[in-house]
Amino acid sequence: MEANTLNRYQMALSTQNYLDTHNGTWSAIPIINTFKASLDELIQGMKEQLKRVGESTKGYTEDKNVLKEQISNKVAVLSGALSAYAMVSDDHDLHQNAYLTKSDVLKLRDTELPERLSHLADLLTEHLTALVDYGVTEAQVTDLTSSVDDYRETVGLPRLKMTATNLAKRSINELMDDISGLFTEKMDKVMLQFQWSNPSFYAGYKSARTIVG
Repeated sequence: MEANTLNRYQMALSTQNYLDTHNGTWSAIPIINTFKASLDELIQGMKEQLKRVGESTKGYTEDKNVLKEQISNKVAVLSGALSAYAMVSDDHDLHQNAYLTKSDVLKLRDTELPERLSHLADLLTEHLTALVDYGVTEAQVTDLTSSVDDYRETVGLPRLKMTATNLAKRSINELMDDISGLFTEKMDKVMLQFQWSNPSFYAGYKSARTIVG
């Protein structure tokens, strides 16, 4: 991979990581969820293409503990919404299956986490129509599923879904151009809303978006 492309790719990974870590700040905004899901898919396409051309992806994959922390933050938001819906609906069985705290996720073993959270994602999908009123979007559920698949891969388990199979057939430069366009034409513009409402988050986003090298 050319140095310029590598630098842009590392920027994309840094921004993806920053958004995952601060999921609670933007997750209630549907359009950002849509753009984030596109970013995740394009980055997965890059990873698959790098494997195809024989380049090592070591160092690009998120550390397992960091990824688990990010997943636990997403689960806290989504499980909270599903649990609230279950209680309002007086559905105690659903509440029992839906309720997961951040600490619960962090305590799960590597072999337990994917199965438990895949079940949660299925419940979220099943009740998605009702959960719209609770601030849950389809993009958030897709993002959680993608993160769980990333975790499976990180701990050496096979991925359940290869969402980027078609993207992996495209060239690295094409994928990187799409990622750059997603940032400059869409993501950067919607993030402007945080410039005054949450300046520290916005500053962190701008820092992550900086291409080093």
